[in-house]
Amino acid sequence: MNTWPAVRRVQVGLTLRSLREQAGVRPKDVAERLDWYPNKVTRVEKGELIVSAAEVEELLRMFDVSAGEDADRLRVLAREARKRDRPARVPDWAATFVALEGAAAEIKYYDPEVVPPIFQTEDYTRAVLSHPLDDTVDVEPAIAERMQRADRALLAKQAPEVMCVLGEATLYRAIGGKHVLRGQLQHLRWVAARPNVTLQILPFDSGEHVALGTSWTVLHLAEPVATFVYTESLVGSDYFDKPSQTGRHLKAFDILCGAASSDRTSVDMLDRRIDELT
Repeated sequence: MNTWPAVRRVQVGLTLRSLREQAGVRPKDVAERLDWYPNKVTRVEKGELIVSAAEVEELLRMFDVSAGEDADRLRVLAREARKRDRPARVPDWAATFVALEGAAAEIKYYDPEVVPPIFQTEDYTRAVLSHPLDDTVDVEPAIAERMQRADRALLAKQAPEVMCVLGEATLYRAIGGKHVLRGQLQHLRWVAARPNVTLQILPFDSGEHVALGTSWTVLHLAEPVATFVYTESLVGSDYFDKPSQTGRHLKAFDILCGAASSDRTSVDMLDRRIDELT
């Protein structure tokens, strides 16, 4: 499992929230006990802020779990979370997603027209990022970041299980031009053969479907157990983790998988499109 401090912060936050809820403690009570500003509890539980060793001990006492395996594991996670992190190469609002992605045991993507970041080639990524809203931004560090994320997701010994449904438009939108698109589709052909990846294409002739006009990523963490749905806009992102929210997205994803072409037929679609671009 990825051991970057950002990942550990997310795990610490999830663990603290679980312990707090089990103990029946309100966020307001935590803030008053530790003399935190009101929103700090939320930010800690989202993995945005670290907690000191003294704060961890106080929280464990407050949740009545100061001894035992759970307490010891939280202490270790919090200590690792306090280590110096590498410089961020993504916007602040995307940093938590990258941490969750690195900690995920299972990832489910749906996108109607763009290849997900961990499946992108370097040239395709450069084209995707080539028109930032802020033209002073250097996109090269972000490109390097995506390539590292791709290696973790596809080549690591403990790579996550990845399921992906892409709209057929992904095979036709000439991001970076036809040459770059062809290279990207060839890479997708290789990705589809990875043992931890299932790739399906949702064909145009499937018509209307449950996810029109949307895209999202589902991230399932095994330790601690948690499921997040991530959506992104031009200037920010949203996370959903309530069962009523994640459950609807998971049901929609299953429906999309049923409407999409099989993995074998999807590979045939990739091969035909690659030949057309030759």
